[in-house]
Amino acid sequence: MLVLSVVSLRFAKNNKDNRAAVHDLGLASASLSVEATSRGLSVHQMIGILPDNARAVYQIPEHYETWTAMAIGYKADPALMPDDLKTRDLAPRQRKPLKDFVFANQWGKASPLVTKT
Repeated sequence: MLVLSVVSLRFAKNNKDNRAAVHDLGLASASLSVEATSRGLSVHQMIGILPDNARAVYQIPEHYETWTAMAIGYKADPALMPDDLKTRDLAPRQRKPLKDFVFANQWGKASPLVTKT
């Protein structure tokens, strides 16, 4: 299944700006991912979409924005994957060290909580 993640930039009850829309989308996406995983499904989240095309194709109204998409389904046999995708998807995950984004006192200064002494 392919899912488009769309936010409402205005609250329905009073038409005021919804500054929490993208935050709420992140929470909803995380919750959906956890629930899907607990049911044996895989979720692949994608940011590289074309929001203007989504708006045109699905007639998404003003004050709504498409931010991401998700593919949700069961994992296929890796032997059926093209070699470039197999190499990418089966490689160990690389994560940024915490010191690169957990700061203390000023931007860019690693917190002593995450640095080795």
